[in-house]
Amino acid sequence: MKVIENSHDFSDFAKNCKESDIVIIPTPCDHTVHPRLSNLTGIYVSTLNNMQKYYISIDHDESTKNFSLSEIIDAIDIDNKKYVHDIKEFSHTFNLTNVHCCNSLSYYMHNKKIEQEYTPAHNRLYSMYWKRNNVNKIVPIYKHIEYCQELEKKMLDVIDESIISSKGFKKLTGYLDSLKTIEYSGLYTNDGYEFCNYNPYTLTGRPSNTFNKINYAALNKSDGTRNRYISRFTNGRILELDYDAYHLRIIADMIGYELPKTSVHEYLGKQYFATDKLTDKEYAESKEISFRILYGGIPKEFLAIPFFKGVNDFIFKFWKEWKSKKYYETYLYKRKVHEYVIGEMSPQKLFNYYMQSAETELSSDAMVRIFKVLEDYKSKLILYTYDSFAFDFNLDDGKSLIMQIKEVMIYPSRVSIGINYGDMNDVSSKFS
Repeated sequence: MKVIENSHDFSDFAKNCKESDIVIIPTPCDHTVHPRLSNLTGIYVSTLNNMQKYYISIDHDESTKNFSLSEIIDAIDIDNKKYVHDIKEFSHTFNLTNVHCCNSLSYYMHNKKIEQEYTPAHNRLYSMYWKRNNVNKIVPIYKHIEYCQELEKKMLDVIDESIISSKGFKKLTGYLDSLKTIEYSGLYTNDGYEFCNYNPYTLTGRPSNTFNKINYAALNKSDGTRNRYISRFTNGRILELDYDAYHLRIIADMIGYELPKTSVHEYLGKQYFATDKLTDKEYAESKEISFRILYGGIPKEFLAIPFFKGVNDFIFKFWKEWKSKKYYETYLYKRKVHEYVIGEMSPQKLFNYYMQSAETELSSDAMVRIFKVLEDYKSKLILYTYDSFAFDFNLDDGKSLIMQIKEVMIYPSRVSIGINYGDMNDVSSKFS
């Protein structure tokens, strides 16, 4: 283990990096700050071909020689494989190629991320100086090294080239890049930017999104919380596109049942109430009935409706396969979710888990397509929440951008726009 303290040692480090795949573990100055805003106090690099380990200081109080981040990037930005703990967090600071995420590998294979375990010294200093910024600059360098070496062991345990090259894992990597890009754009307020922080490593695959005690995945719609989020553009608005009856349409595709492009709730409601025209009350009840049936279990009397007969057959076929294999594969990524991870199941609960993962994976594919569309425009995707996408919309981008986004979302969607995220008006009729 070598702490780089002079230019000669740094040259040797750079030479070894060119000849090897490497593990990279950055140390932020402040572990409590969003990675979009945090600077680095140092970086740990391990060369896998000759097992050399280095720690390079960038901004640490006890270091006799600090190196610039650009110098380090020049040394490691070569065409070798780079393994990092968390690629979403890493990519807020580094824009490197051939980077592979060990958290994602662990999740893909074992349904859980790699847990970080700070040393007792870290925890003691974090507790003592909880009001102080940049505490990692006073944590002894050898304690950072101790932490990094333990984390590296866990990372090396999950590296599997066959998984890295698989189609499903590549899709997962693209999804993480999309989440990073959303985080990086930030949400604008009168007080400046806020940054959300997605955790994609959940049992169902549906991400949580909390930072600084704000749950961005469930911002209250009725108490004014959303009003603080406004456009960064002088001629901007907040735009939201949310899927219409998303889960119903997803399961329809799974079972090969063709639903109309028009309102699914109206289509099913006419069958619930045996009528050719729904009242407003019946339409509202239709939505409640559909989701109660879909996620609470299908009563026998509803099996006469062909759609729900197909759903019921799917649920119990899926349950039979689960009981035999003790795992299921997610819809697009083909990630195996094992019984020993998610515990006791019922047919309905298993179906709910599967649908949440399918929803997330289909939305992640949509995000990749959306970002491709946005390359030619000023508007930014600023929030993804399960079945909807929120944008900071520059009015110069015009109606054509909205129509392109609707098209690449595949499934029908509603369109809302407003001066802030709380005061939104449904303008779907203008984009039908």
